[in-house]
Amino acid sequence: MANGSVERPYGWVIVGIATMCLTLGFGANVTVSILIGPLESEFNWLRADISFAYTMLSIGAAVGGLYWGALSDKIGARRIGFLGSVVISIALVGISLQTKLWAIYALYFLIGSVGFACLFTPMLALTGLWFDGRKGLALGIVTAGGAIGQGIIPALFRMMITEWGWREATFYLGIGYFVILVPLMFLLRPPPLLSQPGNNVKQSDDTLWGLPHKTSITWLAVAGIFCCICMAVPIIHLVPLGTDLGLSPETATSLLFALMISGTFGRIFFGLLADRIGGLYSYAIASLGQTVVVFWFTQTSDLFSLYVLAVLFGFGFSGVMTCLIICSREAAPLRITGFAVAVVTATAWVGMGVGGYQGGFFYDLTGSYTVSYANAAAAGVINLTILALLVWFRKSRTRQLSTASLNP
Repeated sequence: MANGSVERPYGWVIVGIATMCLTLGFGANVTVSILIGPLESEFNWLRADISFAYTMLSIGAAVGGLYWGALSDKIGARRIGFLGSVVISIALVGISLQTKLWAIYALYFLIGSVGFACLFTPMLALTGLWFDGRKGLALGIVTAGGAIGQGIIPALFRMMITEWGWREATFYLGIGYFVILVPLMFLLRPPPLLSQPGNNVKQSDDTLWGLPHKTSITWLAVAGIFCCICMAVPIIHLVPLGTDLGLSPETATSLLFALMISGTFGRIFFGLLADRIGGLYSYAIASLGQTVVVFWFTQTSDLFSLYVLAVLFGFGFSGVMTCLIICSREAAPLRITGFAVAVVTATAWVGMGVGGYQGGFFYDLTGSYTVSYANAAAAGVINLTILALLVWFRKSRTRQLSTASLNP
């Protein structure tokens, strides 16, 4: 295979474990969306203030991802995964006991910085190193776990809240996370490529893009900020938007469920597409999809139309995350895969935090989500502009290198 990498059958076991990690990790992240209603009712807190818990989580994921991603290049994903599994479980249990908003902020920051960050970047980097020829498919399946988690966990959490109340539901969710995640960590193994003695990949700066990785990763990191501002608004505020339109909490949550289930198929589709046309072009197509759709959530109150928009947005947004990870893998040397994924996802989480908070802020300011979703669409346009410039730069650099090789 390309670059002398090795693909082994056990790689698909790694895919299964990483998929479950992202399923539960992303599911924990969007519990904020489901808690907006119960916390607003019990404490009369503003939506922007509650939404800031997600911003704290995103900041934590950005900061923690940089550290744990770089550390995974040195010590592997297994020990880091153990830590994340325990912390995310304890933090969810801790949230169930709180009456102060600052404490909820702190616990969601902990979920992001240690819990989710340990289950996200290291698992994606590990998966990418187990595969080469079918890395798009493998990473598509793993990132599909995130979409599944963002659909199933909120729906399950909403049912638990209806049955038991938000405190008991959050407590038992944390216990369930511990029971599922911790045993899986024992099955993780290092990738065969980096395990081979004498392999020079740890010194090589070669990339699949043929560009300096510092330049490529920087472009991707900036693009990630704006693409995630765009995607964060529906993820955090689609359920509150639905309830504002008169839908029951369960029906409003089902919109998010439909969005994420569509995203499950979208992530696999765009992973396969990236294997055919490359990560960057696939990323641009997925970004175009979410940008075109996002604003229209505020322009209808028809339930069927909202479901259609949720399915369309979910298919596009899901491909964005998959392809952004694939681009990070393609643009960086194998020896710093974890760090490259961490840098790009760190800025992406900054965008998620900004997007989620501005959604609540402009709602509180105007009493409507129109401005919030318009800002999301504008961020999507900026992201597409950056991607167009990156495509141009790659083509220009490739022509320069080709000309130089023909005229030594």
